[in-house]
Amino acid sequence: MTIQDLSRPVRLPRRSRQGVVMGMDSWQLACVAVAAIVVLICVNRFGPPGLVYGAPIYVPIGAFAFVTVHGDSAPRQAGLWLMKQLRHTLGATKHIYRPERPHVAGTLNLPGIRASVQIWDVEGVACVYNPHDRSVSVTAEVEVEGFLMKDIPERFDLAQQWSPVLASFTQRPGVKRAVLQERTIPTTIRAARDHYETVMIKRGLDAASPVNRNYEQVLNRAEPFAVSHRNYLTFTLDLIALGPQLKALGGGEGAVKSLAALEARNLADALRASRITVRRWLSPRDVAALTRVAFDPEFAANVQNRPDDKMGVDSVAIGPMYLEEPRGQNGVVYSDSGVHTTMWIHEWPRSDAAIGFVEPIVFARMPSTGEAITHILSIVLTPVSVKKAMKRIEDDKKIWRGNEKLRAKRGADGSAADAADWDALERQEEEIVAGHGEFRYGAYLTVTAPDEAKLDQAIAGMRNALARAGMEPQILYCQQAEALMVNALPIGLGMK
Repeated sequence: MTIQDLSRPVRLPRRSRQGVVMGMDSWQLACVAVAAIVVLICVNRFGPPGLVYGAPIYVPIGAFAFVTVHGDSAPRQAGLWLMKQLRHTLGATKHIYRPERPHVAGTLNLPGIRASVQIWDVEGVACVYNPHDRSVSVTAEVEVEGFLMKDIPERFDLAQQWSPVLASFTQRPGVKRAVLQERTIPTTIRAARDHYETVMIKRGLDAASPVNRNYEQVLNRAEPFAVSHRNYLTFTLDLIALGPQLKALGGGEGAVKSLAALEARNLADALRASRITVRRWLSPRDVAALTRVAFDPEFAANVQNRPDDKMGVDSVAIGPMYLEEPRGQNGVVYSDSGVHTTMWIHEWPRSDAAIGFVEPIVFARMPSTGEAITHILSIVLTPVSVKKAMKRIEDDKKIWRGNEKLRAKRGADGSAADAADWDALERQEEEIVAGHGEFRYGAYLTVTAPDEAKLDQAIAGMRNALARAGMEPQILYCQQAEALMVNALPIGLGMK
Protein backbone atom coordinates (compact mmCIF):
# COMPACT_ATOMS: atom_id res chain seq x y z
CA MET A 1 0.00 0.00 0.00
CA THR A 2 1.37 3.42 -1.02
CA ILE A 3 1.39 6.04 1.72
CA GLN A 4 0.93 9.58 0.46
CA ASP A 5 3.44 12.15 1.65
CA LEU A 6 1.21 14.81 3.19
CA SER A 7 4.14 17.18 3.63
CA ARG A 8 4.60 17.66 -0.13
CA PRO A 9 1.39 16.60 -1.90
CA VAL A 10 1.11 19.37 -4.49
CA ARG A 11 2.20 18.85 -8.07
CA LEU A 12 0.82 21.19 -10.71
CA PRO A 13 0.82 20.23 -14.40
CA ARG A 14 3.78 21.65 -16.28
CA ARG A 15 3.29 24.00 -19.18
CA SER A 16 3.35 22.00 -22.41
CA ARG A 17 6.22 22.59 -24.83
CA GLN A 18 4.54 20.86 -27.77
CA GLY A 19 3.12 24.04 -29.37
CA VAL A 20 1.02 23.68 -32.52
CA VAL A 21 3.66 21.79 -34.52
CA MET A 22 7.08 20.76 -33.19
CA GLY A 23 6.86 23.16 -30.30
CA MET A 24 6.20 26.24 -32.47
CA ASP A 25 3.37 28.66 -31.73
CA SER A 26 1.11 30.27 -34.33
CA TRP A 27 3.35 33.35 -34.64
CA GLN A 28 6.37 31.20 -35.47
CA LEU A 29 4.38 29.11 -37.94
CA ALA A 30 3.26 32.31 -39.67
CA CYS A 31 6.92 33.34 -40.16
CA VAL A 32 7.82 29.91 -41.51
CA ALA A 33 4.82 30.05 -43.86
CA VAL A 34 5.87 33.48 -45.16
CA ALA A 35 9.42 32.20 -45.76
CA ALA A 36 8.03 29.15 -47.61
CA ILE A 37 5.82 31.37 -49.79
CA VAL A 38 8.84 33.53 -50.70
CA VAL A 39 10.78 30.39 -51.67
CA LEU A 40 7.87 29.14 -53.78
CA ILE A 41 7.47 32.47 -55.61
CA CYS A 42 11.22 32.77 -56.32
CA VAL A 43 11.51 29.20 -57.63
CA ASN A 44 8.43 29.58 -59.85
CA ARG A 45 9.71 32.88 -61.22
CA PHE A 46 13.43 32.17 -61.67
CA GLY A 47 13.75 28.40 -61.40
CA PRO A 48 16.46 26.85 -59.20
CA PRO A 49 18.52 30.09 -59.17
CA GLY A 50 15.57 31.64 -57.41
CA LEU A 51 16.72 29.94 -54.21
CA VAL A 52 19.81 32.15 -54.33
CA TYR A 53 17.97 35.30 -55.38
CA GLY A 54 15.37 34.99 -52.62
CA ALA A 55 17.78 33.95 -49.87
CA PRO A 56 18.23 37.52 -48.51
CA ILE A 57 14.46 37.55 -47.89
CA TYR A 58 13.41 34.07 -46.79
CA VAL A 59 16.48 33.16 -44.70
CA PRO A 60 16.11 36.08 -42.20
CA ILE A 61 12.34 35.54 -41.99
CA GLY A 62 12.72 31.81 -41.42
CA ALA A 63 15.50 32.26 -38.88
CA PHE A 64 13.48 34.92 -37.05
CA ALA A 65 10.84 32.28 -36.29
CA PHE A 66 13.28 30.38 -34.07
CA VAL A 67 14.67 33.35 -32.12
CA THR A 68 13.61 33.79 -28.49
CA VAL A 69 13.20 37.21 -26.85
CA HIS A 70 12.43 37.57 -23.12
CA GLY A 71 11.56 33.88 -22.94
CA ASP A 72 8.97 34.16 -25.72
CA SER A 73 9.05 33.73 -29.48
CA ALA A 74 10.50 36.73 -31.33
CA PRO A 75 7.58 36.97 -33.83
CA ARG A 76 5.07 37.29 -30.99
CA GLN A 77 7.19 39.86 -29.15
CA ALA A 78 7.58 41.82 -32.39
CA GLY A 79 3.81 41.85 -32.87
CA LEU A 80 3.25 43.14 -29.33
CA TRP A 81 5.95 45.80 -29.80
CA LEU A 82 4.35 47.02 -33.05
CA MET A 83 0.95 47.20 -31.35
CA LYS A 84 2.44 49.31 -28.56
CA GLN A 85 4.05 51.68 -31.10
CA LEU A 86 0.65 52.03 -32.76
CA ARG A 87 -0.90 52.88 -29.37
CA HIS A 88 1.84 55.48 -28.82
CA THR A 89 1.02 57.03 -32.19
CA LEU A 90 -2.69 57.15 -31.37
CA GLY A 91 -2.03 58.53 -27.88
CA ALA A 92 -3.56 55.47 -26.24
CA THR A 93 -0.67 54.80 -23.85
CA LYS A 94 -1.38 57.78 -21.58
CA HIS A 95 -4.49 58.39 -19.49
CA ILE A 96 -4.91 61.70 -17.68
CA TYR A 97 -8.20 62.25 -15.92
CA ARG A 98 -9.62 65.77 -16.17
CA PRO A 99 -12.40 66.18 -13.57
CA GLU A 100 -13.67 69.40 -15.15
CA ARG A 101 -14.40 67.78 -18.49
CA PRO A 102 -17.89 66.42 -19.16
CA HIS A 103 -18.11 62.63 -18.91
CA VAL A 104 -20.67 60.15 -20.15
CA ALA A 105 -23.17 59.31 -17.44
CA GLY A 106 -22.63 55.89 -15.91
CA THR A 107 -18.92 55.66 -16.77
CA LEU A 108 -16.04 55.32 -14.31
CA ASN A 109 -12.64 56.95 -14.19
CA LEU A 110 -10.93 53.95 -15.76
CA PRO A 111 -8.84 53.84 -18.95
CA GLY A 112 -10.15 52.16 -22.08
CA ILE A 113 -13.31 50.12 -22.42
CA ARG A 114 -13.49 49.42 -18.68
CA ALA A 115 -14.85 52.91 -18.11
CA SER A 116 -18.27 51.47 -18.95
CA VAL A 117 -18.13 48.93 -16.10
CA GLN A 118 -21.02 49.47 -13.69
CA ILE A 119 -20.94 48.90 -9.93
CA TRP A 120 -24.32 48.22 -8.34
CA ASP A 121 -25.10 48.04 -4.64
CA VAL A 122 -27.07 44.87 -3.84
CA GLU A 123 -27.85 44.69 -0.14
CA GLY A 124 -24.47 46.21 0.68
CA VAL A 125 -22.59 43.92 -1.74
CA ALA A 126 -20.84 45.29 -4.83
CA CYS A 127 -22.28 43.71 -7.96
CA VAL A 128 -19.91 44.60 -10.83
CA TYR A 129 -21.49 44.42 -14.28
CA ASN A 130 -19.23 44.26 -17.34
CA PRO A 131 -21.30 45.06 -20.46
CA HIS A 132 -18.56 44.01 -22.90
CA ASP A 133 -18.59 40.32 -22.08
CA ARG A 134 -22.00 40.31 -20.37
CA SER A 135 -20.75 39.15 -16.99
CA VAL A 136 -21.32 40.07 -13.37
CA SER A 137 -18.91 39.63 -10.46
CA VAL A 138 -19.04 39.63 -6.67
CA THR A 139 -15.96 39.67 -4.42
CA ALA A 140 -15.46 38.33 -0.91
CA GLU A 141 -12.58 38.91 1.47
CA VAL A 142 -11.71 35.45 2.79
CA GLU A 143 -9.34 33.93 5.30
CA VAL A 144 -8.43 30.66 6.94
CA GLU A 145 -7.42 31.62 10.45
CA GLY A 146 -3.87 30.60 11.32
CA PHE A 147 -3.42 28.51 8.16
CA LEU A 148 0.38 28.86 8.12
CA MET A 149 0.52 27.96 11.81
CA LYS A 150 -1.46 24.73 11.44
CA ASP A 151 0.29 21.38 11.29
CA ILE A 152 0.72 19.54 7.99
CA PRO A 153 -2.22 17.07 8.24
CA GLU A 154 -4.65 19.89 9.06
CA ARG A 155 -3.40 21.96 6.12
CA PHE A 156 -3.88 18.96 3.87
CA ASP A 157 -7.40 18.43 5.21
CA LEU A 158 -8.30 22.07 4.52
CA ALA A 159 -6.99 21.77 0.97
CA GLN A 160 -9.02 18.61 0.42
CA GLN A 161 -12.18 20.39 1.60
CA TRP A 162 -11.49 23.32 -0.74
CA SER A 163 -11.05 21.02 -3.74
CA PRO A 164 -14.77 20.07 -4.09
CA VAL A 165 -15.73 23.75 -4.05
CA LEU A 166 -13.46 24.38 -7.03
CA ALA A 167 -14.65 21.21 -8.77
CA SER A 168 -18.28 22.34 -8.42
CA PHE A 169 -17.50 25.42 -10.56
CA THR A 170 -16.79 23.15 -13.55
CA GLN A 171 -20.08 21.31 -13.11
CA ARG A 172 -22.33 24.36 -13.04
CA PRO A 173 -23.20 26.24 -16.24
CA GLY A 174 -22.69 29.96 -16.12
CA VAL A 175 -19.56 30.15 -13.96
CA LYS A 176 -17.27 32.18 -16.16
CA ARG A 177 -14.25 32.70 -13.93
CA ALA A 178 -12.97 32.51 -10.36
CA VAL A 179 -10.06 34.69 -9.26
CA LEU A 180 -8.04 34.12 -6.10
CA GLN A 181 -6.14 37.25 -5.16
CA GLU A 182 -3.62 38.11 -2.44
CA ARG A 183 -2.72 41.75 -1.84
CA THR A 184 0.16 42.99 0.28
CA ILE A 185 0.40 46.74 0.86
CA PRO A 186 2.03 48.97 3.48
CA THR A 187 -0.28 49.75 6.36
CA THR A 188 -0.28 51.80 9.53
CA ILE A 189 -0.01 50.85 13.21
CA ARG A 190 -2.83 53.18 14.15
CA ALA A 191 -4.39 50.58 16.47
CA ALA A 192 -1.13 50.24 18.45
CA ARG A 193 -0.71 54.01 18.69
CA ASP A 194 -4.34 54.50 19.77
CA HIS A 195 -3.96 51.84 22.45
CA TYR A 196 -0.71 53.42 23.66
CA GLU A 197 -2.34 56.86 23.93
CA THR A 198 -5.36 55.41 25.74
CA VAL A 199 -3.17 53.64 28.30
CA MET A 200 -1.14 56.84 28.88
CA ILE A 201 -4.29 58.83 29.59
CA LYS A 202 -5.88 56.20 31.86
CA ARG A 203 -2.72 55.66 33.92
CA GLY A 204 -1.55 59.25 33.85
CA LEU A 205 1.87 58.39 32.45
CA ASP A 206 4.44 61.05 31.70
CA ALA A 207 4.97 61.30 27.94
CA ALA A 208 8.40 62.83 28.47
CA SER A 209 9.73 59.92 30.53
CA PRO A 210 12.60 57.85 29.03
CA VAL A 211 10.44 54.72 28.92
CA ASN A 212 7.70 56.41 26.91
CA ARG A 213 10.19 58.07 24.57
CA ASN A 214 11.82 54.70 23.92
CA TYR A 215 8.43 53.12 23.22
CA GLU A 216 7.55 55.89 20.76
CA GLN A 217 10.85 55.27 18.97
CA VAL A 218 10.00 51.57 18.72
CA LEU A 219 6.63 52.47 17.19
CA ASN A 220 8.25 54.84 14.69
CA ARG A 221 10.80 52.24 13.65
CA ALA A 222 8.12 49.56 13.30
CA GLU A 223 5.91 51.72 11.07
CA PRO A 224 7.84 51.12 7.79
CA PHE A 225 7.64 47.35 8.30
CA ALA A 226 3.89 47.24 8.94
CA VAL A 227 2.07 45.51 6.09
CA SER A 228 -1.43 44.30 5.37
CA HIS A 229 -2.06 40.87 3.82
CA ARG A 230 -5.55 40.38 2.43
CA ASN A 231 -7.06 37.52 0.41
CA TYR A 232 -10.01 37.86 -1.96
CA LEU A 233 -12.15 35.53 -4.03
CA THR A 234 -13.98 36.97 -7.03
CA PHE A 235 -16.78 34.93 -8.57
CA THR A 236 -17.80 35.87 -12.14
CA LEU A 237 -21.02 34.72 -13.81
CA ASP A 238 -21.67 34.50 -17.54
CA LEU A 239 -25.04 36.17 -18.07
CA ILE A 240 -25.35 34.80 -21.61
CA ALA A 241 -25.17 31.21 -20.38
CA LEU A 242 -27.55 32.07 -17.53
CA GLY A 243 -30.09 33.69 -19.85
CA PRO A 244 -32.94 31.26 -19.01
CA GLN A 245 -32.51 31.86 -15.26
CA LEU A 246 -32.50 35.63 -15.77
CA LYS A 247 -35.65 35.37 -17.84
CA ALA A 248 -37.30 33.35 -15.07
CA LEU A 249 -36.38 36.10 -12.60
CA GLY A 250 -38.06 38.75 -14.75
CA GLY A 251 -35.10 39.92 -16.82
CA GLY A 252 -33.30 43.25 -16.75
CA GLU A 253 -31.02 44.77 -14.14
CA GLY A 254 -33.18 43.58 -11.27
CA ALA A 255 -32.84 39.95 -12.36
CA VAL A 256 -29.06 40.28 -12.60
CA LYS A 257 -28.89 41.72 -9.08
CA SER A 258 -31.13 38.97 -7.69
CA LEU A 259 -29.05 36.27 -9.36
CA ALA A 260 -25.79 37.79 -8.08
CA ALA A 261 -27.14 37.96 -4.52
CA LEU A 262 -28.34 34.34 -4.72
CA GLU A 263 -24.99 33.07 -6.02
CA ALA A 264 -23.12 35.05 -3.36
CA ARG A 265 -25.13 33.29 -0.63
CA ASN A 266 -24.53 29.89 -2.27
CA LEU A 267 -20.79 30.58 -2.48
CA ALA A 268 -20.68 31.72 1.15
CA ASP A 269 -22.35 28.46 2.24
CA ALA A 270 -19.87 26.39 0.22
CA LEU A 271 -16.90 28.27 1.66
CA ARG A 272 -18.23 27.94 5.19
CA ALA A 273 -18.52 24.18 4.72
CA SER A 274 -14.85 24.18 3.64
CA ARG A 275 -13.87 26.06 6.83
CA ILE A 276 -13.00 29.18 4.87
CA THR A 277 -14.26 32.33 6.57
CA VAL A 278 -15.90 35.08 4.53
CA ARG A 279 -14.85 38.15 6.50
CA ARG A 280 -17.06 40.40 4.40
CA TRP A 281 -18.47 40.91 0.94
CA LEU A 282 -16.95 43.96 -0.69
CA SER A 283 -19.24 46.95 -1.01
CA PRO A 284 -18.96 49.44 -3.90
CA ARG A 285 -16.80 51.67 -1.70
CA ASP A 286 -14.53 48.72 -0.86
CA VAL A 287 -14.05 47.85 -4.54
CA ALA A 288 -13.23 51.47 -5.33
CA ALA A 289 -10.78 51.63 -2.41
CA LEU A 290 -8.85 48.53 -3.49
CA THR A 291 -8.56 49.85 -7.03
CA ARG A 292 -7.58 53.35 -5.95
CA VAL A 293 -4.88 52.09 -3.58
CA ALA A 294 -3.43 49.88 -6.33
CA PHE A 295 -2.95 52.94 -8.57
CA ASP A 296 -2.00 55.31 -5.74
CA PRO A 297 -0.18 53.37 -2.96
CA GLU A 298 0.57 56.55 -0.99
CA PHE A 299 -3.18 56.94 -0.54
CA ALA A 300 -3.39 53.65 1.40
CA ALA A 301 -2.80 55.17 4.84
CA ASN A 302 -5.56 57.71 4.21
CA VAL A 303 -8.07 54.94 3.48
CA GLN A 304 -6.96 52.69 6.33
CA ASN A 305 -7.19 55.45 8.96
CA ARG A 306 -10.79 56.34 8.20
CA PRO A 307 -13.48 55.55 10.78
CA ASP A 308 -15.76 52.59 10.12
CA ASP A 309 -18.69 54.74 8.99
CA LYS A 310 -16.54 56.33 6.27
CA MET A 311 -14.58 53.30 5.11
CA GLY A 312 -13.72 52.91 1.46
CA VAL A 313 -13.70 55.33 -1.46
CA ASP A 314 -16.49 56.75 -3.56
CA SER A 315 -16.74 55.13 -7.00
CA VAL A 316 -16.08 58.52 -8.61
CA ALA A 317 -12.46 58.27 -7.40
CA ILE A 318 -11.92 54.64 -8.37
CA GLY A 319 -9.32 55.17 -11.08
CA PRO A 320 -5.99 56.88 -11.59
CA MET A 321 -5.51 60.55 -12.31
CA TYR A 322 -2.49 59.57 -14.38
CA LEU A 323 -1.50 56.33 -16.11
CA GLU A 324 1.22 55.93 -18.72
CA GLU A 325 3.18 53.25 -20.54
CA PRO A 326 6.45 55.13 -21.19
CA ARG A 327 7.98 55.04 -24.64
CA GLY A 328 11.14 52.94 -24.75
CA GLN A 329 10.33 51.13 -21.49
CA ASN A 330 8.24 48.09 -22.26
CA GLY A 331 8.29 46.47 -18.82
CA VAL A 332 6.81 49.19 -16.59
CA VAL A 333 3.76 51.38 -16.26
CA TYR A 334 3.44 54.60 -14.23
CA SER A 335 0.43 55.62 -12.17
CA ASP A 336 -0.38 58.33 -9.60
CA SER A 337 2.25 57.46 -6.98
CA GLY A 338 3.60 54.12 -8.12
CA VAL A 339 5.67 52.36 -10.74
CA HIS A 340 4.43 48.87 -11.57
CA THR A 341 5.70 45.75 -13.31
CA THR A 342 3.38 42.82 -13.91
CA MET A 343 4.69 39.32 -14.52
CA TRP A 344 3.04 36.16 -15.75
CA ILE A 345 3.88 32.97 -13.83
CA HIS A 346 4.75 30.57 -16.65
CA GLU A 347 6.33 27.76 -14.61
CA TRP A 348 4.93 26.20 -11.44
CA PRO A 349 6.68 23.77 -9.05
CA ARG A 350 8.01 20.87 -11.13
CA SER A 351 8.45 18.60 -8.13
CA ASP A 352 6.09 17.81 -5.28
CA ALA A 353 5.52 20.94 -3.18
CA ALA A 354 4.01 21.63 0.21
CA ILE A 355 0.53 23.07 0.66
CA GLY A 356 1.02 26.80 1.03
CA PHE A 357 4.10 26.83 -1.22
CA VAL A 358 3.35 30.45 -2.20
CA GLU A 359 4.27 31.60 1.31
CA PRO A 360 7.65 33.08 0.19
CA ILE A 361 5.78 35.31 -2.28
CA VAL A 362 3.29 36.54 0.31
CA PHE A 363 6.09 37.51 2.72
CA ALA A 364 8.65 38.65 0.11
CA ARG A 365 11.07 41.35 1.30
CA MET A 366 13.40 43.90 -0.24
CA PRO A 367 16.92 42.40 -0.39
CA SER A 368 18.62 45.53 0.95
CA THR A 369 16.20 47.04 3.50
CA GLY A 370 14.03 44.09 4.54
CA GLU A 371 10.83 46.05 3.88
CA ALA A 372 7.82 44.16 2.59
CA ILE A 373 7.29 44.24 -1.18
CA THR A 374 4.00 45.79 -2.25
CA HIS A 375 2.40 43.33 -4.66
CA ILE A 376 -0.80 41.77 -5.97
CA LEU A 377 -0.87 38.06 -6.85
CA SER A 378 -3.88 36.89 -8.86
CA ILE A 379 -4.65 33.32 -9.88
CA VAL A 380 -7.30 33.34 -12.61
CA LEU A 381 -9.26 30.08 -12.90
CA THR A 382 -11.50 29.49 -15.90
CA PRO A 383 -13.69 26.38 -15.44
CA VAL A 384 -13.67 23.78 -18.21
CA SER A 385 -16.53 21.30 -18.55
CA VAL A 386 -15.69 17.59 -18.41
CA LYS A 387 -16.57 17.14 -22.07
CA LYS A 388 -14.33 19.99 -23.21
CA ALA A 389 -11.54 18.88 -20.90
CA MET A 390 -11.54 15.36 -22.31
CA LYS A 391 -11.58 16.71 -25.86
CA ARG A 392 -8.68 19.05 -25.08
CA ILE A 393 -6.62 16.19 -23.70
CA GLU A 394 -7.35 14.05 -26.74
CA ASP A 395 -6.34 16.89 -29.08
CA ASP A 396 -3.12 17.45 -27.11
CA LYS A 397 -2.34 13.75 -27.33
CA LYS A 398 -2.81 13.86 -31.11
CA ILE A 399 -0.39 16.78 -31.33
CA TRP A 400 2.11 14.91 -29.13
CA ARG A 401 1.85 11.78 -31.31
CA GLY A 402 2.23 13.88 -34.47
CA ASN A 403 5.34 15.54 -33.11
CA GLU A 404 6.71 12.13 -32.09
CA LYS A 405 6.25 10.82 -35.64
CA LEU A 406 8.02 13.87 -37.08
CA ARG A 407 10.89 13.37 -34.65
CA ALA A 408 11.13 9.71 -35.64
CA LYS A 409 11.29 10.61 -39.36
CA ARG A 410 14.15 12.99 -38.64
CA GLY A 411 15.89 10.37 -36.54
CA ALA A 412 15.66 12.55 -33.42
CA ASP A 413 15.01 11.06 -30.01
CA GLY A 414 12.35 12.47 -27.71
CA SER A 415 13.49 14.51 -24.74
CA ALA A 416 12.65 14.23 -21.07
CA ALA A 417 10.45 17.33 -21.49
CA ASP A 418 8.41 15.53 -24.17
CA ALA A 419 7.98 12.52 -21.91
CA ALA A 420 6.90 14.83 -19.06
CA ASP A 421 4.25 16.37 -21.34
CA TRP A 422 2.78 12.93 -22.04
CA ASP A 423 2.84 11.97 -18.36
CA ALA A 424 1.07 15.24 -17.48
CA LEU A 425 -1.70 14.51 -20.02
CA GLU A 426 -2.16 11.00 -18.64
CA ARG A 427 -2.35 12.34 -15.07
CA GLN A 428 -4.88 15.03 -16.02
CA GLU A 429 -7.09 12.45 -17.73
CA GLU A 430 -6.99 10.20 -14.66
CA GLU A 431 -7.91 13.12 -12.37
CA ILE A 432 -10.90 14.12 -14.52
CA VAL A 433 -12.15 10.53 -14.63
CA ALA A 434 -11.81 10.45 -10.82
CA GLY A 435 -14.14 13.45 -10.52
CA HIS A 436 -11.78 16.41 -10.22
CA GLY A 437 -12.56 19.55 -12.18
CA GLU A 438 -10.26 21.15 -14.73
CA PHE A 439 -9.42 24.83 -14.98
CA ARG A 440 -7.50 26.85 -17.47
CA TYR A 441 -5.44 28.93 -15.12
CA GLY A 442 -2.99 31.76 -15.23
CA ALA A 443 -1.24 33.70 -12.50
CA TYR A 444 -0.22 37.35 -12.61
CA LEU A 445 2.01 39.14 -10.15
CA THR A 446 2.15 42.94 -9.99
CA VAL A 447 5.07 44.48 -8.09
CA THR A 448 4.76 48.14 -7.07
CA ALA A 449 7.29 50.68 -5.78
CA PRO A 450 7.53 54.50 -5.45
CA ASP A 451 10.23 54.81 -8.14
CA GLU A 452 12.15 52.72 -10.65
CA ALA A 453 15.21 52.23 -8.42
CA LYS A 454 13.11 50.68 -5.66
CA LEU A 455 11.10 48.77 -8.25
CA ASP A 456 14.29 47.06 -9.47
CA GLN A 457 15.08 46.04 -5.89
CA ALA A 458 11.51 44.82 -5.35
CA ILE A 459 11.59 42.72 -8.52
CA ALA A 460 14.92 41.20 -7.46
CA GLY A 461 13.47 40.32 -4.05
CA MET A 462 10.32 38.90 -5.63
CA ARG A 463 12.34 36.77 -8.06
CA ASN A 464 14.18 35.30 -5.08
CA ALA A 465 10.84 34.52 -3.42
CA LEU A 466 9.49 32.95 -6.61
CA ALA A 467 12.60 30.79 -6.91
CA ARG A 468 12.10 29.53 -3.35
CA ALA A 469 8.49 28.69 -4.23
CA GLY A 470 9.63 26.79 -7.34
CA MET A 471 7.98 29.25 -9.74
CA GLU A 472 9.34 31.18 -12.71
CA PRO A 473 7.99 34.58 -13.85
CA GLN A 474 8.03 36.31 -17.20
CA ILE A 475 7.54 40.08 -17.51
CA LEU A 476 4.64 40.91 -19.80
CA TYR A 477 6.52 43.25 -22.10
CA CYS A 478 4.43 45.71 -24.12
CA GLN A 479 1.30 44.66 -22.18
CA GLN A 480 1.87 46.35 -18.84
CA ALA A 481 -1.19 48.62 -18.76
CA GLU A 482 -3.55 45.76 -19.61
CA ALA A 483 -1.88 43.46 -17.08
CA LEU A 484 -2.07 46.09 -14.34
CA MET A 485 -5.81 46.47 -14.93
CA VAL A 486 -6.28 42.71 -14.50
CA ASN A 487 -4.71 42.87 -11.04
CA ALA A 488 -5.77 46.33 -9.86
CA LEU A 489 -9.50 45.83 -10.47
CA PRO A 490 -10.98 43.18 -8.12
CA ILE A 491 -13.68 42.26 -10.62
CA GLY A 492 -12.50 38.91 -11.96
CA LEU A 493 -10.63 39.91 -15.11
CA GLY A 494 -8.20 37.80 -17.12
CA MET A 495 -5.88 38.35 -20.07
CA LYS A 496 -6.75 36.99 -23.49
